[in-house]
This record gives sequence, structure tokens and C-alpha cells, in this order.
Amino acid sequence: MCGGNMNNFILPLVLISLGHFFIDFYGNILPGLMPAITKNLGLSMTLSGLLFTMLSITSSWLQPFFGYLGGRFRAPLVLAISVMISAVFMAMVGVANSYIFLLVMVTLAGIGSSLYHPIGSVSIATLSTKNQGFIMALYITAGTVGMTLAPISATLSKNAFGFKGLLLLGLPGITAGIIMLIYKNQLSSPGSLKISPGRRSSLFHTHFKYLVLMVIVVGFRTWVLSTFTIYTTMFYVSRGLSEAASSGILSLFLLFQSIGGIAGGFVSDRIGVKKTLIYSALVSIICLVVFFNIQGPVSIACLLLSGALIQSAFPGSVVLAQRLYPQNPSIATGFMQGFTFGMGGLGGLFTGVLSDALGGNLFIAMMSTIAFLGVSLAGSLMVPMTGENQTKGIEEIGVN
Repeated sequence: MCGGNMNNFILPLVLISLGHFFIDFYGNILPGLMPAITKNLGLSMTLSGLLFTMLSITSSWLQPFFGYLGGRFRAPLVLAISVMISAVFMAMVGVANSYIFLLVMVTLAGIGSSLYHPIGSVSIATLSTKNQGFIMALYITAGTVGMTLAPISATLSKNAFGFKGLLLLGLPGITAGIIMLIYKNQLSSPGSLKISPGRRSSLFHTHFKYLVLMVIVVGFRTWVLSTFTIYTTMFYVSRGLSEAASSGILSLFLLFQSIGGIAGGFVSDRIGVKKTLIYSALVSIICLVVFFNIQGPVSIACLLLSGALIQSAFPGSVVLAQRLYPQNPSIATGFMQGFTFGMGGLGGLFTGVLSDALGGNLFIAMMSTIAFLGVSLAGSLMVPMTGENQTKGIEEIGVN
């Protein structure tokens, strides 16, 4: 019986995390290719940033909408199809010969992400009532590993086979989607996280303002991460590094985010989300100040550490958001992941516009992220819930 229960836990965890890996993999193919795309199509920083903004609209801002509708769909089927949507349309970037076609493909690819994230996160949350921050960290880390491998994989594929080589990168995601369809009956459903409708009104008025606060706090952290994800490759290419070396640094930056996510999920289960937000934001600000003021290995090390620290509070924040809005955790997840990632897309566009306004000074434009991280730190001080009792009142009314 114990072995059966373990299999019922492990298989859904692996499959849903595998889907998340590919969703975030395809969502982060572009950064490694941007130096070549910008050159081939003659794009300004503003047009480059607009690509990521459109991607964020369909991959992030639509998440609350799909989260609201999540309970009306068969979650396993949606999870599998969404992976294939992202794989097919992002692979088509390889045959884009105009900016408009590229923009359309990127925009359509983002729909898969919006479908997957709210339903996948809630499905993961139903697997266990213990160590939810750590379990969520494993799920999020699978996505971050996909993000890590995407830039260098796309660059190597482009160097080996040309841009059409991206078509080959779509095959693993399509295969993963088929596997998820085969085992769809083993995937969990988010329905068990709902509570009775009679409790909705009071919970909404009591906790929704905290959910909005969390979106703002985490959103500005994502603003910083997205800016560095989009422009790190171009930043180092402008300093004389090759595209492969620059993509390698970006991949390390994303890898350290995954490490920070796992560590942060473990830490937030023990000290609470608020302390994790405050401490990580404070130290990451220091790291970024050092990064922008020196060069060499120490500068790169500070960049990597800042990525780990900024990402560290995200898993616990998602779990907390789901508990703040237990009558429909898909909506809470949609808010947290959708609007925070959406703010990240706006951050990319803002940095591109600012760089163009400064005559192409990407260094100063990227440095502006420190100010937004400072805003997030200030907001973290107002998060009222901390430690083991942060969701005690919600747990008492029946979150499973």
C-alpha cells in the first residue's frame, strides 16, 4: 500500500515537472538567439524588447484567465496539449524571415505557458500537504533547468544547423506531450484544493489585498530576473565575448536560479516567506551593485548569486498565494505567476526603451533594475505573514 501511494506521488510529480521543464525551455529559447536575430532583422532594442513583451502577454498575463477556467477543463489533457503548443510554435521561430512572422509565432507559443502554469502548479500542490514549499521548489526548479538549457541549446543548434535547426528542438516537447497523454490518468486534478462557496466572500475581502501585495513584491523581483535573462547575452557580446560564451554565462545565471529555488523552498518552509523575501532581496542588491562596478570572475559570481537569491523566495510565495485564496488556488497561481511574469516582460521592454533613449547604453539601462529590486524589498517589509503561523488561519478552515 505504501509503495502504491509512493508511485501515485512520484509519477505525477515527474510528469508534471517534465512538462514544466519543456514549457520554460521553449519560453526561453529567444534570449540566446537575440544577438543573431537582432543583426539579421535589423532590430532596435525597443523592437527586441517588444518580442518579449508580447510573449509575456500571452504566456503570463493570460494566466489568471486560464486559472479561473482551470477547474472547468480536464487538467491532464490541458497540461499535455499546452506543452505541444509551446513546442510547435517556438520551433517555427527557426523559419521566421520577417519580424511580423516572428512576433506571431512567439505570441502563439506563449499560450501554452499560460495554460500550463496555473493548472500545473495547483496539480503539484495537491500531491502532499507536507513540505509544500520544497515540493513546489522541485516543480519550479524543473522549469528553471529548462530555462537554463534553452539559451545554450538554441545557440548550439543554430550554429550547427542554422536557424532551421530550431525545428529539431520542437521534437522533444512534442514527445513529452505525447507521454503525458499516455499517462494522463495518473496526473492529479486541482479540484481537491477548493473549499465550499459559502466561505468565498470573507476570504476574498480578508486576504485578496495580501495577494496583490505579494504580486507586486514578487513581480519586481521577476522584473529584474527577466531583464537579465533577456539582455545578458547582448550585454556580454557588446563587451567582446562570443555568442557561445555569452549564452554560457546566461545559462549559468539560470542554473543558479534553479539552485536558489530549491534552497529557497526549503528555507521558506522553516523561516517563512517574509524573512526569505527580505534577506534575499537585501543581499541581492549588494551583489548587483558589485556586479556593475567591477569586471572579471568576481563580477560574474555576483551576477550568479543575485539570480539564486532573487529566485529563492518564489516557490514559497506561490504556495502562500494558493493558501491565501483556497477557494480557487488556480486563480491565485494565475495571479502570482501570470502577473509577476507579466511584470517581467514589461521590465524587458522598459530596459530596451531606456537603452535606446540613452543612445544604446545597455549598461545604464540594466543598472536601473537595482531600483526596482529596492521597491520589492520595501514591499516585503509590509508582508504581514511570516514563520510557521503564516497560513494557520487558512489551514484551520480546511485546506487539504
